[in-house]
Amino acid sequence: MISVGIFAKPPLPGKVKTRLIPDIGATRAARVYRYCLEYTLAVVKQSGLDYQLFVSEASDDPLFQHEDYSLQKGEDLGARMFHAFQELLNRGSHGALIIGTDCLDITSLHLQEAARSLADHELVLIPALDGGYTLIGCTAIDPSLFDKMRWSTDQVYQQTMTNAQHLNYRTRSLEPIRDIDSLQDLEHYPELLALITSS
Repeated sequence: MISVGIFAKPPLPGKVKTRLIPDIGATRAARVYRYCLEYTLAVVKQSGLDYQLFVSEASDDPLFQHEDYSLQKGEDLGARMFHAFQELLNRGSHGALIIGTDCLDITSLHLQEAARSLADHELVLIPALDGGYTLIGCTAIDPSLFDKMRWSTDQVYQQTMTNAQHLNYRTRSLEPIRDIDSLQDLEHYPELLALITSS
């Protein structure tokens, strides 16, 4: 069994997609985030893989009402992913994948291919075009995988690969895809542009 962890936040204005706020405002940025979160949940459910939401804070948002979610734990993203991997793998999973909620190019086929990759690799990644990654998966987790990471930079993917090499992990990288951080990213998605141009 391969489980998927979805890292999410309650879609509250001012707390999500903060890099978009200077360009489109907090309310529209939250609309974009909600759309991406709904899309991500649909894709994961379509994949047929077991999944667990890891939410940054407790929420009564309708999106979470019928979901059994855990709260994220840890001081930075690496610590939060480490604890989530531990939780997923301790359930008896043969491996686990973690994704965020800011990628409209990811599909159920990506998730299924990443899951299959863990049959003969310790680590699988889907790189992002900006130098990060949109998915990370592993069969066992070591905290040093996230050592000395400069999060939110274009070095994240390469630093992760370097750390994996030090751990002697067999790694596989799938084709890079786009995540959504900037106004320029939004321009690739007419459905998102419609959200930010409506009243």
